[in-house]
Amino acid sequence: MNEEMQLMMARIAHLEEISESEARRIVNEIYKDGVVSREEAEALFRLNDRLSERDPVWTERFIEVVKDFVLVGQAPEGWVTEEEADWLMTQTGRDNHIETDSEIDLLLAVLRHADGAPEKLSRYTLEAISRRIMDNGVADEAMSERMRSILHAPGGEAGLWISRHEATILFKTNDAVAKAPNARSWNNIFAKAILNHLVSAAHPDPMTESDALAREAWLKDTKVSVGGFFQRMANAFTSGTWFDKISLNDESAARARFMAREAAAKTGKQVTPDEENWFLRRLGWDKTVSPAERALIELLKSEAPGFARGLQEAMKPAEAA
Repeated sequence: MNEEMQLMMARIAHLEEISESEARRIVNEIYKDGVVSREEAEALFRLNDRLSERDPVWTERFIEVVKDFVLVGQAPEGWVTEEEADWLMTQTGRDNHIETDSEIDLLLAVLRHADGAPEKLSRYTLEAISRRIMDNGVADEAMSERMRSILHAPGGEAGLWISRHEATILFKTNDAVAKAPNARSWNNIFAKAILNHLVSAAHPDPMTESDALAREAWLKDTKVSVGGFFQRMANAFTSGTWFDKISLNDESAARARFMAREAAAKTGKQVTPDEENWFLRRLGWDKTVSPAERALIELLKSEAPGFARGLQEAMKPAEAA
């Protein structure tokens, strides 16, 4: 970086403002050779941290430059190494807290374009988005979309479906903003992700349904429908060992399969109010149900009545049957 550019960056950092032309000049100067050094990349992080207002041109180029530095400028190309993940977390985190939306968007861009990345980087990004939503006190449209992006990122958690860790973070986040005027998209993301986790966790061999259960198939749009998955899987709920892993005993598993078959065969295939109330009580939602949790219940009722009824029976002690 030449002396003139160093002086310009120092001046802008001091003023805590940047114009469109200055932003374009800085990143174009640094990026003219196609890659940047780690020293230059860290200078961009420091500058980004100091700006109180970020011009969209600056943000777009900042993300592009650092993403390309990580994925193209260092070997192995296309991959995020353990050391690079640590470096990204160090640069974006201050007291383990990501301050800016641009830094979150940078991490999402890296994970989206990477051929592979350490799981710790996706967990770090997921938890950063969760903290931001909780700090804001609401899951607005922009942060909901960022949550969808990290759950959908191919460089994210190793599993094809929503993991226990991801589901736990979603529940924690939703609990914190349950009474807020959240975006409708948040309710949809929460419901579809949790249902994906429940179904894949209960499946005796989810790899046999990897295409149908894949998170991309569930989270790719804002529609509540899960693409007819449960219609294709109707028989799976009533045979094999689908409910065995979550049942209290063999009797509960057998009863779950029977009840799932009965529920799936009902006209209209709807969960009854009594069944719904029992399910709510089992999950501790009988007193207060957030809109996102209600969306999950509605999704269970409409898309998976057999699974919902079998899940209830699988969790019910034999003496309560």
